[in-house]
Amino acid sequence: MRRLLFGIFSLALLNSCDDGEIIVTSFDFEDSDVEFCEGPNKNVFYSINNNDVFESISLEFNSSVLDVGEDGNIIPPEEEEISFNLTGDGSNNNRIVYRIFNSEVPNDYFCNVVPPSQPAVIEEWISGTGAVVYITPGFADESPNIDVDGDGLDNIDEGWDPDGVDHLDTDEDGIPDYLDVDDDGDNVETDIELANSANDPVNSDGQRDTDEDGIPNYLDNDDDNDGILTRFEVQEGDENNPTLFQTAEGIPNYLNPEQVDELRHDVYILNDITRSYGYRITVEDLKFTKQDGSGESIQFASYNFGNYMESGIEVILCPDQDSNCGVTEETEEETEEPTT
Repeated sequence: MRRLLFGIFSLALLNSCDDGEIIVTSFDFEDSDVEFCEGPNKNVFYSINNNDVFESISLEFNSSVLDVGEDGNIIPPEEEEISFNLTGDGSNNNRIVYRIFNSEVPNDYFCNVVPPSQPAVIEEWISGTGAVVYITPGFADESPNIDVDGDGLDNIDEGWDPDGVDHLDTDEDGIPDYLDVDDDGDNVETDIELANSANDPVNSDGQRDTDEDGIPNYLDNDDDNDGILTRFEVQEGDENNPTLFQTAEGIPNYLNPEQVDELRHDVYILNDITRSYGYRITVEDLKFTKQDGSGESIQFASYNFGNYMESGIEVILCPDQDSNCGVTEETEEETEEPTT
């Protein structure tokens, strides 16, 4: 199972419940990934191990527990933690199933509406009632050496606070720099302002600094120091792109101190980024019963089912100053005053 987001968790086997007999079953999934499949009535988290023994463990749960997008990715929930009860071994209930097979298990085994007849199950353990599943979601890209917003700067270089309390927000738009594609709020994306194909001057850190004021362009809301904010050195129709407005010498006005045309507006570029998201799955008071009529069982006070990771999850963040961000025709209709 993946340990990138939540660390390595050990499985704590407390006791077995067959007249004191110790059940020798490894549940050895330390090196396996937790995968996810969406079904018509239930969804499945699962892990497969084809090393030395052919085994799997799967968590089947009602499809209403988590929302899934059209792309098959889980939509990150607003709740900090989701929980539900395991309800037994019925085909439509929430349950965990451990199986041993007679041959290698294909990765799409759990993604079929009807499981294939092969490989054959030679041993099966199913959870009973009383256990509670906890799914804890969280971003998996909150670490120093990741570039969440894709602007060419790692989180730590954009004032990311490992305690999650005091992230740097240069333009004070409510979006911390490490998540902001436009750190200075001038409608020129940070990655564009870091590039220096024009061989502009650089500051002491080697970063592009057109007006040589010591502030790199990507943190400077007036890049040419002409007294006109970069975001207002635009033309009508291209308010969200100062790079397109040129009136002399083939240089954008926002980089040319001789050009001071100004167009005031309240247009902001879209802060659309993709993030990595993870889900830690744990189970409290889990008890398995072997399905051969022997009544053998195995019990865990706390079972770390694993971590499921998703990447490329689209996230749109709205600047505090942009009252139109996130407003669609549907939301406008919902907020219209009713007529009488």
